Amino acid sequence: MIYILTPDLLPTLLALLVTLLMAGSMLHRIGQPPQRAFLAVLLGICLWLIGDVLSLTVSGTRAQWDWGLTQFLGILTIPVAWLTLVRRHLRPVPEPVPLLRVLALLTVPLLTLGLIWTNDGHHLIWQYPPGSVPAWGAVERTPLYWLLIVVYPNVLLIWGAAQLLLAWRAVRDGERHQITVMLLAVLVPSLANTAYLLGIPVLPGRATPGPVFFALCLVPVAWGMLRYGLLRVTPLAHRQVVEQMTDAVFVLDAQGRIIEVNERAVQLAGRPGALLHGVRIGDLFQNWPQITEGHPAEWRPGREVWELRLSTVRNERGNALGQAVVARDVTARAQEHDRVQRLANEDPLTGLGNRRAFETDLARETARAHRHTLTLAVAIIDLDGLKAVNDRQGHAYGDALLSAFGGALPGAFRPEDRAYRFGGDEFALLLTQSAVEGETAIHERLARIVRDLQSQGFPEFGASMGVAYAPLEGTGDALVQLADERMYAQKAQHRAAELEPVLHTSGDGILATSHP
Repeated sequence: MIYILTPDLLPTLLALLVTLLMAGSMLHRIGQPPQRAFLAVLLGICLWLIGDVLSLTVSGTRAQWDWGLTQFLGILTIPVAWLTLVRRHLRPVPEPVPLLRVLALLTVPLLTLGLIWTNDGHHLIWQYPPGSVPAWGAVERTPLYWLLIVVYPNVLLIWGAAQLLLAWRAVRDGERHQITVMLLAVLVPSLANTAYLLGIPVLPGRATPGPVFFALCLVPVAWGMLRYGLLRVTPLAHRQVVEQMTDAVFVLDAQGRIIEVNERAVQLAGRPGALLHGVRIGDLFQNWPQITEGHPAEWRPGREVWELRLSTVRNERGNALGQAVVARDVTARAQEHDRVQRLANEDPLTGLGNRRAFETDLARETARAHRHTLTLAVAIIDLDGLKAVNDRQGHAYGDALLSAFGGALPGAFRPEDRAYRFGGDEFALLLTQSAVEGETAIHERLARIVRDLQSQGFPEFGASMGVAYAPLEGTGDALVQLADERMYAQKAQHRAAELEPVLHTSGDGILATSHP
């Protein structure tokens, strides 16, 4: 066999040289799935180019036909390798594409290769006179040829291009430029090869334009591989980290529309990611708060609590391109904080607010009463006889009395009034918008509580109370002190009444004195 090189093969030979150089540069970088997929694309192009060159330079129709058949090793495997590369680029994970998935994609190409190499026996791919050696320009292509050799590979190429196009719409600037290069690397060769199949001359002579354009268009992609390792390693690594985050991440454009989300954000939104693109985040979620950069906002959709943080996305010149919102589920932390706050402000025995809660509420309600010219009543209550109950009945009985009194106290007053236990036998009331002339009603309600508890098994206790009003009689500590003094004055009256002698007549008419 004689091989004759002609000048019109120069573009094909140049493309082969470039492809071999790119493949050689990838050999020591095949540790990652994207590099391996890219190397598979380059090897497929090499097979296509080598078969094309040999079939065009060899003398003899049979040799030309045989070398021409070797091109299909590359033609049919390039789309599978390219689709794998696209998926590795868009979803860079440490694991390669599963072997079963690769074999499924290769099923049709392998079947087609078998039909190509046995075509002399069945003529399912090409039809030509039996016993003759066909020439490439004289064969008749069957419908199966167009389906298996043209349609299926192009479907894979279009599938990969569609995924790139969806990603291109969702990203900006540097990553969009990279995806544009990859799109051109598949679209330009496909268009050139389609024109060639339709009889439109693209390259001089008989050279096939598809592998030539493939090789030249992959040069920028190969340079990205060599320069960054994983094409554009930074955005891809960032994407992988973001996808694995437990926080929901929303990337917004300059108009506040969603352009990219991670998997946690998809779960939070409750709809597919493709349906989130172009939606304003405020229209997506109810009660979405206003967020400013540097100031976390709290968002409560139902029982959950989320912390929202916003940051501005800028280019290398500092110009704002959009915003990134990170939503973190802090429900457990918020519940724990509420529990700690409740323990810090709640009396453990009665469940009422403690002295700390009282002081906080007093300051707030005093300021509110001052703003709106309202009156505020503070009542200090002390249980009479608790020490004697503890001494006679035991502390468990005394705690039951305190718990029962603390449970009855809020229910005897208005919902807006609040009750507190300072500790021991001392309680307090904060009565908003309570007029001075209503003090008698306050004492009556307390007396009703005492009578009810006495009838429920606590006959030996009583209660003393002092009431003071703000702003008429002071504010803050002065008001509490005044109510405390009045409580002690009433307690003294109760003690005097208990010690007052009771006179009664004996059977012989003599007056006797006793004490209750």
